[in-house]
Amino acid sequence: MLVNWFRRFMMGRYGVDQLSFAMLLLSCLLAMFTRGRLWPLSLVGLAVMALAYYRMLSRNISARAQENGVFLRGWYRLRKGWNSLLDRMGDKTHRYYRCPGCRQRLRVPRGRGNIVITCPKCHREFTKKT
Repeated sequence: MLVNWFRRFMMGRYGVDQLSFAMLLLSCLLAMFTRGRLWPLSLVGLAVMALAYYRMLSRNISARAQENGVFLRGWYRLRKGWNSLLDRMGDKTHRYYRCPGCRQRLRVPRGRGNIVITCPKCHREFTKKT
């Protein structure tokens, strides 16, 4: 009985997506870390939670899907950068430099002393110690 009522209530509504889940997680983290001591931050957490529920119960599906797409593109860029940083930190056999001309990331072997690096993109040469 209650399940059918909820199913009918949610019909035509947007529901939970990645952005709503992230907002709920953020509001829970804010509530957990503030514990009532920093009430303005607790209010921000409540506002984020209210916005997440507004998004979940919204009937404007195209607008909510567009917001989620913007969030996912930003999240993907952040995750890609973080994973790239972790990969570079774990690589003990190479050094990473940026080309001063085009800002291309270049990987060179470690332990070779001073070497002349040629950028494959803009063909600029520069000297670095590996």
